[in-house]
Amino acid sequence: RCHGPSYIGQAAYLFPQQNGQVRAYLIHHKATTGRFNGQAAVSQFIDESVRARAGRELYIEEKARGPLATYDGADHWVEHPYTKGVALIGDAAASSDPTWGEGMSLTLRDVRVLRDALLSADDWETAGHIYAAAHDQHYQVIHTLDNWSTQFFLEMGPEADARRARAFPLLAEDPTRLPDLLGLGPAVSTDETVRRRFFGEE
Repeated sequence: RCHGPSYIGQAAYLFPQQNGQVRAYLIHHKATTGRFNGQAAVSQFIDESVRARAGRELYIEEKARGPLATYDGADHWVEHPYTKGVALIGDAAASSDPTWGEGMSLTLRDVRVLRDALLSADDWETAGHIYAAAHDQHYQVIHTLDNWSTQFFLEMGPEADARRARAFPLLAEDPTRLPDLLGLGPAVSTDETVRRRFFGEE
């Protein structure tokens, strides 16, 4: 639920898999719903997903086949993830908020950027620092876009409600106001003009 007087700052995602299986996610605030862990919490997980406006009919024949667990949606990162011949990639270098789903993409990008740096430089020490600088640059963009998305879609309170009431009609008229986090990732500009268009502050 993203706006309106009943806004609760939650979102439910369902991703179809093979053989009729589905991966189900619930984005929520720990302070208001606690944590969901284990088989005993499945019913509550479904109830909260429905409260986030997922159709209850999607869960009618549910049967949990995997573990149910709650993970913190916090960003964690290492500044300049290279030193003395050791390069960190993927979650070891930076773990973005899983709410927005860039983890695998960031890992693959790290691998590609490190590979290209090693192939382009005769000195691997230099290549490691080239990689780390590029990593810091692209992760900062993701970190900024994640924060904007969390503020826009999940933050609660009168100020957040007013922000959405102002910005949603503008987004409906012009979807390019929404930064293409999932499609373009680090290629998205995060300057003040982009932020103001997204939040409808021009």
